[in-house]
Amino acid sequence: MRILLTAAFLLLGLMAGSFTVADPASILHGPTERGDLCSEHRLLYRRIDIIEEQVEKTVEYLYSEIDSLLDSISGASWALPSAPGAPLLDIFDDDSR
Repeated sequence: MRILLTAAFLLLGLMAGSFTVADPASILHGPTERGDLCSEHRLLYRRIDIIEEQVEKTVEYLYSEIDSLLDSISGASWALPSAPGAPLLDIFDDDSR
């Protein structure tokens, strides 16, 4: 029994030495499918880059809109009264009367 186990371990050792380490993707999918996976990844990253660029442009646009609105509010002649108890100005009041 001991000789049989020793022979089995030697055989496994010899077989293990004859195998080489390979790329897991090429073993699982083959070389042509691996190329397809790489092109899918490249396409995905291109799409992500495009989306990132659009988000950055949108954020810049929103910042400019907010700045414009803040400038409009701060430059308004109907600013809120600074003293408590002062009469409030009705911006919807029709002055044409």
